Amino acid sequence: MSDNIEIRSTRPGGSNPTSLQVFRDNLLVNCYSSPLPKPADIITLVQQYKDISFSKAMYYICDVCGYSYYSDYKNVKEEVDPILSFLDSIEPKTEVKDEVPLRKIDESVLNMYISMPNWKFLEEGISCEAQKLFEVGYSLNDNCITIPVRDDLGSLVGVKGRTTLDYEKLKISKYWYPVPTPKSLILYGLDKTYEHIKSTGCVYVFEAEKSVQKAWSYGIKNSVSIGGHELSETQVLKLERLGVEIVLAFDNNVTSDEIKDEARKFVLRDNVYCLFAIKNTGVMGEKDAPIDHGSEFFMKMVQEDKYKIRV
Repeated sequence: MSDNIEIRSTRPGGSNPTSLQVFRDNLLVNCYSSPLPKPADIITLVQQYKDISFSKAMYYICDVCGYSYYSDYKNVKEEVDPILSFLDSIEPKTEVKDEVPLRKIDESVLNMYISMPNWKFLEEGISCEAQKLFEVGYSLNDNCITIPVRDDLGSLVGVKGRTTLDYEKLKISKYWYPVPTPKSLILYGLDKTYEHIKSTGCVYVFEAEKSVQKAWSYGIKNSVSIGGHELSETQVLKLERLGVEIVLAFDNNVTSDEIKDEARKFVLRDNVYCLFAIKNTGVMGEKDAPIDHGSEFFMKMVQEDKYKIRV
């Protein structure tokens, strides 16, 4: 085989010097002595043999190759390295028009806020322990509860705020971003819930960051949120790369047709389910999330109102 087409080597811990095949033009991978999930690429390979998450594998590859994981390499003018073009196609840095690029923010930003649990969140079922873990705070300048947003690697990438003012009377947004972040590139909470997701073989996908915190308070630690009910391409890819059962647990006002539209975004749909209140519809309000009525009700929905999505 020509070196211009592929690179051959042994797999980690293997003895066959040509069992691992990496194609240079698209970075797809074959491993003859130890099957990889199909289709497999260079990121799959790193995930498999280093036993790490998708984003950590991306970070590792960037680090080995001397690239910045957080830089916007679309602006590079010279001839594009095939690894760069591959990473760009796998995890685009700007998916939504006018949305800020993913960037790492200095931790000192959090010094602007009072770091302590909030009574309002406690009343809603989010324990003090969970609030401390997810670094809930308060901004005196902005009159809002603050929720630091971290990416899959645990890096600070933004801050979301929940106003404590009368937003309806003042006609202002209930939620906003004092420190903007590209929410379409984030699975909120994954830096803390990844190991629980892998060990349970399931991930619950909520709309709101608060739902992840509330679920954690109830001992349900295998969840993430997407900041709405519309999945981005990057979020879909990251969920698929977890290799577990995906359960969309959106708010009660999301219709079955909308859920089907979101499910169509997945390439591998055999493991995509939803929680949809049919048998347990009487308890939930229009905008309630399945986790809003406590762990017992949530697990009842998981038992009675979890459905495989047919599209």
